Order: sequence, then C-alpha cells, then structure tokens
Amino acid sequence: MTRKASRSKRILQIGNWPPPVCSWTMSLVELRKELETRGWDCAVMNLNENRRVKSDEYVDVQDGWDYLTKVSRYVTKGYAVHVRVNGETKKGYFLALAALGLARLFGRPALLTYAGGHQQSFFPAPRNRFRYWAFALLFRLPHRIFCNSDKVKSAVLTTGIREEAVVPIPHFSTQHLEFTAVPLPADVENFYRRHRAVFFAYVCLRKEYALDFLAQTIRDFRALHPDIGFMMAGVRDRELEPMRAFIKEQALEEATCVVGSVPHDLFLTLLSRSLAYIRTPVTDGICSSVLESLALKTPVFASENGARPSGVEIWKEGDLNGLVSLMENAIVHHDVLVSRIPEVEVEDNAKKLADSIEEVWLKREDRHDRFMSLESKA
Repeated sequence: MTRKASRSKRILQIGNWPPPVCSWTMSLVELRKELETRGWDCAVMNLNENRRVKSDEYVDVQDGWDYLTKVSRYVTKGYAVHVRVNGETKKGYFLALAALGLARLFGRPALLTYAGGHQQSFFPAPRNRFRYWAFALLFRLPHRIFCNSDKVKSAVLTTGIREEAVVPIPHFSTQHLEFTAVPLPADVENFYRRHRAVFFAYVCLRKEYALDFLAQTIRDFRALHPDIGFMMAGVRDRELEPMRAFIKEQALEEATCVVGSVPHDLFLTLLSRSLAYIRTPVTDGICSSVLESLALKTPVFASENGARPSGVEIWKEGDLNGLVSLMENAIVHHDVLVSRIPEVEVEDNAKKLADSIEEVWLKREDRHDRFMSLESKA
C-alpha cells in the first residue's frame, strides 16, 4: 500500500440526513455508504429538520454557532468538507460559504454540490445584481463543484469560474431503484380502493410547488371525474398540520390523501400504484423522483423547465387546461402514454461522485507531500 493510500481519508458531508427522505438525503446516504466501503471516515453533519436530535448516525446542529464550532473542529482534525446548496435559500448559501471558507482556511479539500436546477430564485442572476456576485464568490471557494446536469453546469459557468472545476454528476443512481413493494398503511390502502384511479404528487409547503394551482387543478378535474383521487406525498412533519389545514380550506378532503415523508420503499410503492405523477416545480432541474417514476413506467406530467428527461409529458407552467388535458389522456389512453416512456438509463452515480472526491483528495495529498519534501530539504 502506498503512502497516499495508507493516509487516513476523512470527509465531513454537510447536508440532509433522513428522516425525512428526499433526493438530497438519498444521494447522501448512497455516497456515505460508497465512501465507507472504500475506507473513508465519513462523518455527516445533518441540516435536515431533525438536525437538533442527537444521534450516533450524524453530527447534530443546534444553532448557527454550534454549526461553525463543529465544522471548525472537523477541519482542524484534517477532514475534507463537502457541502450542498441550491439557489432557493439564503440560509443554505451562508452555511455553505462558511463551511467552504473554513476548509480553505485550514488547507482542506473543499467540495460543493450545487443541487439546484438551472433556473432558481437566487441563481442564476444578471451581472449587475448582488446575487450574481454572491454566487460568483461561493463558486470560487471549492476545489470542485458537482451539479446535476450540463444545463446546470452552464449556469454555474456564467460566474466565470474554470470549466474543469465543475463536474456534472446526476443525483439519480442505480440504488434509487432498489426497492421492495410494501403493504400500504390501512387508511392509504383504503383511499386507493375508494377511487377508480389515483394521481400522485410530491409536495411541500413552498412557493415552487404551486399549491394553489394544484388545488384548482384538482377541483376542476374532480368536477369531471369525482371518482379520481390525488395522493400528496413528501410533506415534512412540521408541514403536515399546515398542509391539512390548506386541504380543508380548499375543500379537498375527499379528493386527497396527504402522507408525510415516507420511507423509500413506500414512496415507490405509492408511485407504482398511481395513474401518473404530477410534477409542479420548474426549479428542480432533473428530478430523481421523475426518473424513478419513468423507470417504473408511471407517466409523468411535469411543468416545462427546459431540462425534463425524455418520456416526460410537458405542460407550460400555470397552464391549467394543458395539465387537465394530459390528465384526461391518462384516463383514456393510459397504455399509449406508458408505451411512449423509454427505458431509463441508470448509472452508479454514487460511485462516480466518490471517484471524483477521491481524485481531489489525492491531488491535495500530492501537494502536501511535495511541500513536506521541500520543507525537509530546507
């Protein structure tokens, strides 16, 4: 074993750890497993809604000062830092900026995953806006930036950073499709049985999910097809009561079944039993659940964002009639829609990401070895 291989490989992964489950948590779980099989000491700092709960599985975060203290502690111990961010949250931006800044200050490998789509609220931005320069600064801190697609890479490159520093590796990986169909909870099973067919939607209480638009779509469609139901999954625990209040306010209790952030096996079971998947956000780029749905041969009706994969049926953002027309098609010509879905090519992207992280680590180790050699000669 070489000196480089024998030196302890350490990395602090900063991101969302389940529960709840989403594409960010899935990719982090898969990456951690891949790195640990390669002998890495892979600590996870949890930024999810359960971040204050202490656990042996991750490093908890109690507040902003606690975050800075713990990141500093890890980088001084020799850990590389890999943090995730998107263009939808100010808090996430500052957390990423602080972590990457600390990694560079202590001479550790600094890695960033930009997990947003190619058009989000805060990025990209015109050059005369503060948002542009804020992200231009952020993108200059990491040694390597990972993103979800070539379109997102093109957006990142508008800040003038080196092209070779940005590596597009999708979050979606072979592990996403490894699942076992599970029995549904009794109330959910009853909901499916009470309806001739059920549409599926992944929702959160955020503006990009266009809940008012979705509610109006459900009302209009149910006026024509009162025996069709709508499964709304992915709601965070803290959002469940506000979401149920929203459903009651919209008079959609009979039409919908709201479930929280469910385990992955249950999520894919629900998706596989649904007539089609309605995807409302335009900020998501290439979404893992969209690819999962296509792989399961469940049609996807998604708002156009310029990055939808082949096989997705597109409707223009805000076009209620366009979406309703696709939903009618799902009832009348479901087999035709299924036949138009191509085979989804799935790669082991967790392995690709781990390969790239190791490459950055070894390059930093080479520089360290050369520096120590010069020091010894001096």
